[in-house]
Amino acid sequence: MAGVDLVLWMPWALLLSALAAALGIRAARRGQSINATRWAGWAFVPPALLLTGTLRLAGRITAAVLNWSASLAFNPVMWLGVGLATMAVLLLGSAAVLRSRGSAGIDQQRRGTPAVGRSSTMSATSADDELADIEDILRRRGIS
Repeated sequence: MAGVDLVLWMPWALLLSALAAALGIRAARRGQSINATRWAGWAFVPPALLLTGTLRLAGRITAAVLNWSASLAFNPVMWLGVGLATMAVLLLGSAAVLRSRGSAGIDQQRRGTPAVGRSSTMSATSADDELADIEDILRRRGIS
């Protein structure tokens, strides 16, 4: 890590480490040894992030997110994009709902008409046979 970056990010790392260490000391004084150990571990994370360069990366990501959110709040073109995205989600969702409703109606229509080469009486008699079998089983079990 370059010297200038180290000088700029060192106070943040030390502040975060001191905060975690203070919370660890407070937990240790209360007799919560597991929490004290956990906070001691967190106290080592900011210097590790600083020395590996990922603390600067986290700072850049945070700055980018804040910049994006500020432009979202104050840029009318951004709101146009949000409106278009909302419209796209609504149209895609309604198409999915309509497709599921439409396919259910088609399935019911297909069930209502017999297949080629089969008469409607064949399917009705097979359904009656199945119901008769079920009724017979229920009678044998004493359920009716």
